Amino acid sequence: VGSICLLSYAIGVLLSPYLLPVDFVTVNYIAPFFHEKLVQQSLATKDDAAVLNNDNNDESGEEVVEPQIFKYAAPYANIIGKDDPFLNVDIVLHRNGEPDPCSRQMQTQTQTQQQLDNNYGSGISMLGNIAKRLGISSSTTTSNDDTTTTSSSAKKEEDSSNNKKSPLSQSILRSTEHFAKPLSFDSKYDLDAVLTHAFASITPSSSSLFKDHDPSSCGPTWEEQDPNNKPHYLDQVNAHSSPIINTSFSSLIKYCDMGIDRTPLQPDHNKLVRLGQVKSLPCTFHTREGVRVDSLKMLVDLAREVQLLGQKKKSGGGECSGVIGDDDDNQENDATCTAATTTTTTSGNDQKNELHLYAVSAGRVFMFAPKHIGEIFELPHVQGPKGLPVSLQVMSLQPRVFDIYNFFDRAESAAIVEKALKETSETHRMKRSSTGASGYNLNSKRTSENGFDTHGKEAQVVKRRCMHILGFDEYEESLTDGLQVLRYNKTTGYFPHLDWIDDPRKREEHNFDSAGVGSNRFATILLYMSDLEKGDGGETLFSHGWPVGQAEEDHVELDDAIDALRASGDVEGMLKRDSWEETMVARCRSRLAVRPHSSRAVLFYSQHPDGSVDTSSLHGGCPVITDQPKWAANLWAWNSIRGGFPGSPKNEEVVEKNRAANKSPENDLQKNAKFVNTKSDERMRHAQLFFQDTFWGKYGFDDPPLGVNTFQGHQWHVQVDGKVVKSFTIGKEKKQEFHI
Repeated sequence: VGSICLLSYAIGVLLSPYLLPVDFVTVNYIAPFFHEKLVQQSLATKDDAAVLNNDNNDESGEEVVEPQIFKYAAPYANIIGKDDPFLNVDIVLHRNGEPDPCSRQMQTQTQTQQQLDNNYGSGISMLGNIAKRLGISSSTTTSNDDTTTTSSSAKKEEDSSNNKKSPLSQSILRSTEHFAKPLSFDSKYDLDAVLTHAFASITPSSSSLFKDHDPSSCGPTWEEQDPNNKPHYLDQVNAHSSPIINTSFSSLIKYCDMGIDRTPLQPDHNKLVRLGQVKSLPCTFHTREGVRVDSLKMLVDLAREVQLLGQKKKSGGGECSGVIGDDDDNQENDATCTAATTTTTTSGNDQKNELHLYAVSAGRVFMFAPKHIGEIFELPHVQGPKGLPVSLQVMSLQPRVFDIYNFFDRAESAAIVEKALKETSETHRMKRSSTGASGYNLNSKRTSENGFDTHGKEAQVVKRRCMHILGFDEYEESLTDGLQVLRYNKTTGYFPHLDWIDDPRKREEHNFDSAGVGSNRFATILLYMSDLEKGDGGETLFSHGWPVGQAEEDHVELDDAIDALRASGDVEGMLKRDSWEETMVARCRSRLAVRPHSSRAVLFYSQHPDGSVDTSSLHGGCPVITDQPKWAANLWAWNSIRGGFPGSPKNEEVVEKNRAANKSPENDLQKNAKFVNTKSDERMRHAQLFFQDTFWGKYGFDDPPLGVNTFQGHQWHVQVDGKVVKSFTIGKEKKQEFHI
């Protein structure tokens, strides 16, 4: 019996490694118990209230940060890669349109961050070691002691590298924990919310990351301008008599969400993702050149571009592309280099890598932030004709006026003029220019002629290019007017005016109050299509600006300018003395005036970044004093959906009044057409919709219905394989629907 038992024991020992590699009870019952306890103890998160009350500080006052496993750590790591691109790249935050930053977030690891990384790494290592002892480690080792030691060392080095997270990465990952909805780092709407939360979150450790600027200095601009204004809704108290936001958030939260009375509704408003805790609306973030940061990958690429430029400068191989001045008191040692959308600043022997981001409030639109006259904004993301690089150069700070280089060419100019001359429809043909928000009103101080090109091939190309320059990442027809084509014959001009439409008594159905929730023209891009010599007139006058480069002591007042004009005899017998035309010519020779030449383009703003009117944008068309006519065109861009399009803001009292009187608004000349593919004709599976010869949109089985604002008499064509198979003509009805 003893021999049999001994033999059975020996056989069991020999076979056990193949039948039961590890102890069954240990793996199935003991290991999970210890694993769960370790996760709870080593990877617990901190209570937010404890953070705010500084309950987790050690004796030195340094915050004791416990490690945390973030649910989006894996996809985040997949995008940023092995090395955190934000380390040693300061995030410099600006409010929209402001050249000076409101905060700077240092991206070097503090003792707190290092402690967090070390604890995180230690927790993972401890779990790994215990799991290995319990036999549940997935890693394999060799019997060679040297190989095992080397692999372990390499693994520790890799873990150490991976755990070096920048403050921005930590803030982003912490912020993702506050959103209940699934997030994607490829979604611009998700990223807007996460970045807003990350930049606005304040903890004892994060506040120390802001240098030279208070983390709360990125607050609402209107509170600075009018401290007696009613409180922001986020400052109001909730049902528990506590502020909706507290000291855990900076005032950036209030800047991003201006409140229901100050947030116009953009076409994509319903896609915005509210912040996880306070449920406020997020900012959008743009580069200095207006490119919207629409994914985490893009943000990573920008940071790496900064680092690359810094390395080049440090080695002496970097060059500045368009050097712009910095602070006047430090010009000798400081220069700002622009590499697409990033800057690197060198001061003495210390070099700082900076990534400048411009925060735009929800419902608002990006505006360039010029710092000095002559500053250049390179726009490599905008494709001009023939692939030439497009750029802006600052002509004036107040008003904000920019020259645009390589924006359009003579061929596009000629095509637009030719189409305008051939137009026959009453609403679009060339005729005496009118003024006002509604109706056809002639003004004795506007003597030019104009027509509109809303859907022409060249007009559509130019309009899309305009909106791209202005910082829109998606083209929206509802944010633009048609391209207005202008002709100024001899002695004709336009008295100084604002493109911003004023309706102080709210008599119109459309709400033009752009500082509130209304929409109005916020930017104008002028296109010149004629060559006029100096002294020929026809300039665009900016009444509040001064000639570029002119010293203050050389400024000429109006009376002196009129005397000089009369002495020259240039308009003698052509313009009446003391007429508005004579005054205009005198102003054009003493104030900021842009002389036309074919293919020149100019941008100026009619609003401030908060939507209020910029009265310094007063401008006019100087009378032409030569026999050659001046041809020009302009595009008005709106800060939100303009009148005539679904979703445009209304003055509801006026709407109800007109409805009760069975009265239609005078300017409601547009027709709303909807094109629907019923999927009943197989030939239309891959149909496309064209306005005349201009592609408008896909019109196939898998495409949504196309809604457009158009005019009576306009023709729309359905094409399949490049051939017109069906045509529609717009009728008199306000709303029309067409089927294929």
